[in-house]
Amino acid sequence: MEDNLSSSDDELLKVIRVDVLTASPDIFSSEEEPTGKHYAEIPLLNFELENGENFLMTNIPVSIAIEIEKKLNGVESADSRLTAAELVPELCIVERVIIDSVVPYSTAYQASVEIRLEGFNEIQRFQMIPSHATLLSLVAGSEMFVAKSVISTHLDSME
Repeated sequence: MEDNLSSSDDELLKVIRVDVLTASPDIFSSEEEPTGKHYAEIPLLNFELENGENFLMTNIPVSIAIEIEKKLNGVESADSRLTAAELVPELCIVERVIIDSVVPYSTAYQASVEIRLEGFNEIQRFQMIPSHATLLSLVAGSEMFVAKSVISTHLDSME
């Protein structure tokens, strides 16, 4: 594999487990407001890392969270049409996914997806929305990593 990465491998933590979680906006109150409005569940992704830490991503699109949960539980669709996450591994090899940065002037994360056309050595890198890249990684069976710099940025924002 080519070493054209912006982050060195020793700055990456391998994801060993992904879980889809949900949270309501106020976990200490009833799900129903006195006005009769109901809160929608907010999907979260929890990444268990090789060092025993957990990395949490919030505001996951509901449709992606559902697809990740289906993949984690081995639920196969009866629909023969491919999603984008199913099509990409048919066209190339997904080497790995790295949640490696924060989008400038935001709190949104960014992931780098490394792909290689079968029979070629050159690796191409594309930036993706991390939840979509997570689904792609699960479908392709590729390894996932989180950059230590993203974890420290995440911890700093919580203080």
